[in-house]
Amino acid sequence: MKRRPFFCLLSGLPLLGRAAESPPVRLLFAGSSSLYWNDLPREVARVVKGKVAGHPGAEVIPEAVGRSGSDIRVYLEPGFDRYEYGVKPGQTFLQKIAEEKPDLVALMTVCRFIMGDDDPDGSGSAHAGAVTTYCGAIRDAGGEPLFYEMGWGKTEREAEGRRRILELAVKNRIRLFAPCSSAWARVYWEKPDLALQHPRDGSHPGDAGHFLNLACFYATLTGQSPVGMLPRTFPVWPHGLGKAETPEAKAAEAARIAAFRPDAYQKKMAKWMLKNMSMQLQATLEEETARYLETVAWETWQAVSGRLAAARSA
Repeated sequence: MKRRPFFCLLSGLPLLGRAAESPPVRLLFAGSSSLYWNDLPREVARVVKGKVAGHPGAEVIPEAVGRSGSDIRVYLEPGFDRYEYGVKPGQTFLQKIAEEKPDLVALMTVCRFIMGDDDPDGSGSAHAGAVTTYCGAIRDAGGEPLFYEMGWGKTEREAEGRRRILELAVKNRIRLFAPCSSAWARVYWEKPDLALQHPRDGSHPGDAGHFLNLACFYATLTGQSPVGMLPRTFPVWPHGLGKAETPEAKAAEAARIAAFRPDAYQKKMAKWMLKNMSMQLQATLEEETARYLETVAWETWQAVSGRLAAARSA
């Protein structure tokens, strides 16, 4: 790997030309750092542009809402106002959904949270209950919820978290499910030497992990195989970027950030993220690795999507 500085779900309809293009698709992500790392919402929007099932030719407008390190359940806490990005002053997540009516909302469903981490009673029921509330609100506003299955661990507890997330998806009759954690688990099993995370960062997706997640979202949002469809060179964030200590380093960092021109998505994110965004790094995957990860994403999505479809029809 090289680094360099709906609704007609799964309809399979071909793009019909500019005359038949759909209005822009507003894609809102809700969650914490494994959501915004590597500008994931923006990169998802780029790879599925014009290809979202049921929205032929449509632009995709990405946005994110949330807070670093927090379960999305905290947005339901009385008086919660500690958002770091994505809401207007005084606005809540539920108000944002009701007022802005995004077409698709990706909810970060996290293995460790549904297993009880950061839960008031340690059961995981608060995470599950909040996700269910959000699904209802999204549909009431005319949108469709999407589960972003997140969890990068290798333990049995992580596996149980995935099982609970799938059960929650069945309960909420979810149609859009990005099986990122499940895809990571398969790679861990089949190719344990393929690093999905950077050795200096065990919290977030590394370059290959980010690519795998993009492939999962591609399959989820288009209903088509991502194999051979994703760019092999793509933007990434640095890992383990240290704090500027010397006056010279601080001045260089400030100059880099001042010269950086964020795009429409980046402008809405927390200002401290400019430190990472302004590095403007890219990663490149070898073709064999890229196609393997795309294949894993496609086959994992097919399996999970089939189970959800069967549950909905039961």
